[in-house]
Amino acid sequence: MRWSVSFLLLLLSACGGELAETDAGTDGGVDAGGPDWTPASCLADPKCPLPMVSAHRGLCGSEPENTIAGVLECEALGLPMVEIDTRETADGHIVIMHDEDVVRTTDGETRFPGRVDVGVLSLAEFSQLVIADDRCLPDPDSQPARCHPPTLEQLLLATSWITIMVDFKDGDAGRLAELVRDLGVSERVLFFDSSLDALHAYRAVLPDGVVMGRASSPEDFQGIIEGHHDVLDFRWIHGDPIPIAEVVVVLEAHDIRLYLDTFTSVDVWLAAAASTGDEAQKQQYFDQAWQTLDDILAEGALGLGAEFGRLYSSYLYPDGFGW
Repeated sequence: MRWSVSFLLLLLSACGGELAETDAGTDGGVDAGGPDWTPASCLADPKCPLPMVSAHRGLCGSEPENTIAGVLECEALGLPMVEIDTRETADGHIVIMHDEDVVRTTDGETRFPGRVDVGVLSLAEFSQLVIADDRCLPDPDSQPARCHPPTLEQLLLATSWITIMVDFKDGDAGRLAELVRDLGVSERVLFFDSSLDALHAYRAVLPDGVVMGRASSPEDFQGIIEGHHDVLDFRWIHGDPIPIAEVVVVLEAHDIRLYLDTFTSVDVWLAAAASTGDEAQKQQYFDQAWQTLDDILAEGALGLGAEFGRLYSSYLYPDGFGW
């Protein structure tokens, strides 16, 4: 079965983005062995044997994407990591928003007609935006964590132990690194971008910052490592659809782990389970999802970008993540 990511996201929206843990099964589990691992220590240490599930756009269940409420929900559910997207406002403030404009996820089109790009709004204007969620209609200011898109600073201050994967969309990487440094949270931030210049700018400010590059072939992986690993000290490299085992051989020689998005491999089966009312069929889809996930882990990928973060967490960490 091959479903596009856009169709997957449509299913996620229609199904509320999640299924109950009791439906999914919780008999996976990973033996951490050795020391007690925290998300921060596992993020940085290539010896950590635990897979790091990252909830895409901070989606774990019922809260809107890229919101403080969403990330806090992930933290409460025990996920080790969330992925969020950063951009900069016209006056240089780092905010959380996936799209270049604010039309899809907020009321920006009616609030600021003709001025919907994040980069043309001031922070004061951006902060007025209301998330497109029916629960925000009565009084959005009474529930700001759910109903207003946050700044990166607000999100980092609102969370305590969960690691934050920053998918750097636009802005000044050095300025973002300064914020992370000044807040004292560098150990739980993973800075991700396909631009090596951005990674170097981040590390120039934060020499101990954890960064992740991107590659799409064994040759690309080798080239990035040979040209930049001595300065960037990669702990992770993000792979697009690749021969996993072949790439892992290259990475393990340098104590680097592989991060993959599992939207079109595992999540399609979980989306299928969410879309059917046939219990036997649903269980077949779950079984296929977890077998696919087990195969990916067996081949050596340890970072997993997922749409169904809560289900992954229940399957992989039934007793909690490494504590």
